[in-house]
Amino acid sequence: MPYPSRTDRASIVAATITVLDERGLDHVSLRAIATHLGIRQPALYHHFASKAELLDAAANEILARRHTDRLPADGEWWDVFVARNARSLRRAMLSIRDGARLIASSGSRSPHLDAAIAQVNLLENAGFTATEAILALIAVARYTIGSAIEQQTARDGGDIAIETNRTDSAASHLIESTRHVVALGQDHEFETGLAALIRGLTPTTPAPPA
Repeated sequence: MPYPSRTDRASIVAATITVLDERGLDHVSLRAIATHLGIRQPALYHHFASKAELLDAAANEILARRHTDRLPADGEWWDVFVARNARSLRRAMLSIRDGARLIASSGSRSPHLDAAIAQVNLLENAGFTATEAILALIAVARYTIGSAIEQQTARDGGDIAIETNRTDSAASHLIESTRHVVALGQDHEFETGLAALIRGLTPTTPAPPA
């Protein structure tokens, strides 16, 4: 006998995302997802063989919904696109509790094929080899994911604590400068690192001026 519509694949994935947002990644369980749907846990196995497979599907759904800037625009400079793509990935991960950890831990390293082809092609046209392009995109993705994980898991809300009784000018200067960095916010912190990383991604054979 077929399962009722509330146990279709899309409904289960949506419920998983809701439970993740409510409980956090460490407390997502098949039992909690089944309870949210009002069904018995074995019904989940009609669509997903394991919790890991279900979390992979949830991660893909979050990216499909939120990571909307994966394709270069016509005539877009490679560095502008790489930064835009990174911001889009970061927004997707930060849109849900523990989203960065979920994306980092779920599934294989296989990229979205059509997006990957377009991205690598853009960088090749700018003078990167295909290998350089792939490594550059991996580096930016890893920075973006790592930054989001740190932001979502920091116990102090992103504050930088310097515990010291020193009152000399060097310590006071560092403390004051650190307070200024914190005041700028984590978006600014991310953008500064992203810009520095992209500046270091120099193609082997720069494309000639248009």
